[in-house]
Amino acid sequence: MLRKIDFSKALPHIVALVIFLLISFAYFSPVLEGKRLNQHDQKTFMGGAKEIIDYREATDEEALWTNSMFGGMPAYLISTEYKGNLIQHLNRLLQVGPRPGSQLFLLLLGGYILFISLRINPWLSMVGAIAIAFSSYNFIIILAGHNTKVIAIAYVAPVLAGIFMTFRGKRLLGAALTGVFLSLQILAGHPQITYYTIFIVLFFGVSEFYFSISERKLKDMLVSVGFLVVVVAFAVLSNFSRLATTLEYDDHSMRTKSELSQNEEDKTEGLNLSYATNWSYGIDETMTLLIPGFKGGSSAYELSENSNTYEALARLDKNFASQFIQNANMYWGDQVSTSGPVYLGAIIIFLFVLGLFIVEGRYKWWILGVAVLAIMLSWGKNFMGLTEFFMHNVPGYNKFRTVSMTLVIPQIVVPILALLALDKVLFGGIEKDKLLKGLKWSAGITGGLALLFLVIPSMAGNFSSPNDVRTIQAISGNNPQVQQMLMSTLPSALEADREAMLRTDSFRSLVFILLAAGLIYLYRIRKQKLNVNLVIGLFGILVLVDMWPVNKRFLDDDNFESKQRHTQPYTATTADQAIFQIKGLNERVLNLTTSTFQDARTSYFHHSLGGYHGAKMRRYQDLIDTRLVDEMTMLIGGLQQQDFDRIDSVLSELNIINMLNTRFIIINPESAPLNNRHALGNSWFVDEVIPAENADEELELVSTADLSSIALTDQKFLNRLENTSFQGNTSDRIELVDYLPNQLTYTSSAASERFAVFSEIFYDKGWKVTVDGEPADHIRVDYLLRGMTVPAGEHTIVFEFRPRSYYAGERISLAGSLVMLLMLAGAIIMEFRRKAEDQ
Repeated sequence: MLRKIDFSKALPHIVALVIFLLISFAYFSPVLEGKRLNQHDQKTFMGGAKEIIDYREATDEEALWTNSMFGGMPAYLISTEYKGNLIQHLNRLLQVGPRPGSQLFLLLLGGYILFISLRINPWLSMVGAIAIAFSSYNFIIILAGHNTKVIAIAYVAPVLAGIFMTFRGKRLLGAALTGVFLSLQILAGHPQITYYTIFIVLFFGVSEFYFSISERKLKDMLVSVGFLVVVVAFAVLSNFSRLATTLEYDDHSMRTKSELSQNEEDKTEGLNLSYATNWSYGIDETMTLLIPGFKGGSSAYELSENSNTYEALARLDKNFASQFIQNANMYWGDQVSTSGPVYLGAIIIFLFVLGLFIVEGRYKWWILGVAVLAIMLSWGKNFMGLTEFFMHNVPGYNKFRTVSMTLVIPQIVVPILALLALDKVLFGGIEKDKLLKGLKWSAGITGGLALLFLVIPSMAGNFSSPNDVRTIQAISGNNPQVQQMLMSTLPSALEADREAMLRTDSFRSLVFILLAAGLIYLYRIRKQKLNVNLVIGLFGILVLVDMWPVNKRFLDDDNFESKQRHTQPYTATTADQAIFQIKGLNERVLNLTTSTFQDARTSYFHHSLGGYHGAKMRRYQDLIDTRLVDEMTMLIGGLQQQDFDRIDSVLSELNIINMLNTRFIIINPESAPLNNRHALGNSWFVDEVIPAENADEELELVSTADLSSIALTDQKFLNRLENTSFQGNTSDRIELVDYLPNQLTYTSSAASERFAVFSEIFYDKGWKVTVDGEPADHIRVDYLLRGMTVPAGEHTIVFEFRPRSYYAGERISLAGSLVMLLMLAGAIIMEFRRKAEDQ
């Protein structure tokens, strides 16, 4: 039967795979030399995940908890392997070669599958794949180290491909592909991208519902929906362990509403408005989709020695000028900072606008609708009416930060309409007059905008940035003479370079638009004798030549480093070495020489009070916002006085720092740390447990009470205590005797019943405690620590982290993923049989 299949039809697909591999590893050629990309967030990940990875390598098991960041938190959203999900083996198979080449290949492959599902010519589908993969945002997040995000984005296109196939007659194969690729996307571990995928699907679904009614095919649509519901269910089951643990943690993370009563106007049921919208795209910044340098590029851009900035600074100091232009702040948009613009390609934007004139409504309107909505949502705080509506009313939307990320949606759907337009031009038999009209309007709109900013760049603004003044203040320090000198030269030079960049990029976009429009005009209007495959090849080259150099501005060969340096991201300092020599079990470190809550370097070596994570424990974030930063400020003030007695006095007043067992404070990386003798230890007995009516009162009491003798708890926990007053003597003791990230063993000795406080973060969705092997109970005390009644006598107390959501979820994931793979295999076999029978 298989002999009847015409394998020549597979040739374009084989060629596509080869071309994608060549493009991927040509762009990231340093990986072929054994080098690795220097990614900031990947190094941060390695810092935060060090304890988890070490435990996995030593035991071949998952820790599921780490104490290396923020006093302790679940490992689910840091580094956890879900071995029950068999789909992970397919994920490894699809990512060919070392990163980031494998990531770019996956983006290209996913885009290709999408356009093939739309029944677009395979050679033209390659052009579409390049358009989706080479969107600048992909390269910006690859450089940043957002690996889970870029993989999740890569799976958006094939998920849509499966859905399109399901609605276009190939229900079994389409549904199976939808389920597998959705399972792969969920496995990637970036729920925000999956959420945005749902946005696209909903708009497509509404469109299909409308047309199914108008065409009297509602029954067919509902059957297709039924197929998709089944496979979506199995995609969820395949990832049940990941989803169950994540959803369970969500109620305890900073992505849920704080119980504190402050800043009520800023709160939603998820993230605070100000936090979620911190990175909001400017309304006029949307022009970067067409003109990459519209807002100056990035906040750390490398200028040449021909730049106005270099020439201005070289007159003052050539060495300083050479250093400054390596990371000049060229960005002058509304965001706090940026690593680069979202650029979709001038040719793709031109073809998208052309599609609005010549493509039928079935695709055009839902694509336009979801693209426009996504763009408006990306404006965030610059368009608060819509933003607040979504944050307060659309389920799940308030769980995600960085609203500018919604631009992932247009980077997928805009090329779809663009390629549908080009397909119609080349193969659709469109009327000459209709095409000419559309060509004039699309070239006029997009080219006209580029021409406008080329001729009158001042229409974009004054090219100034408030960060220019901050940069000058940081450089000059307290030297007013240097500050005055820089103020008279640097801002105007930077503004001139930003204007020059806008002119240059407006010109390049105009050229690409005219070339694309001219190629269409020659082929269809003037009917020049051009082979259609030649035209497709020229479009592919033009799109690649348009987008490749823009991406190289932000990610080039200079961003790579040796493999050895990559695998050892941090080097222990003198302070680190000193701590290694004297630290005990689970003693925490506060590093004042880094951005404490935005850096995971300390976590690589120690159990840190800080770290970096976008979903910290809710109550720990409360402490940071309301107490910890204030205590750190007090400490820094005491250190500046260089008086030991004064420093010791300040340390004795830092309730939060001390209850978190902060034994060491790094104040200089090249000297011994400050040893904090006031840290309360791993655990201690208290004489009394005092209830608080609410979170506000509990936090206030924790900040002022003598925590060495009393414990505070929410009154809802009182019914789990038989006593709240305890008598002890000086011989009573409790100490940590054995440590694993997911198991803590203590021994206690007391003449009478006592209440013990443990300097460990309370999380009852997995932490269980036993006394001499018998189950016991523990409660939350001191706002976020653990506490329990300890019986008189000598005992062994063991806390163990074994979340049922993970272990039961793994079994469900195994079953779900097995069924999912069998469905895919069955669908492929049936598709081969069908094709054989048709020939």
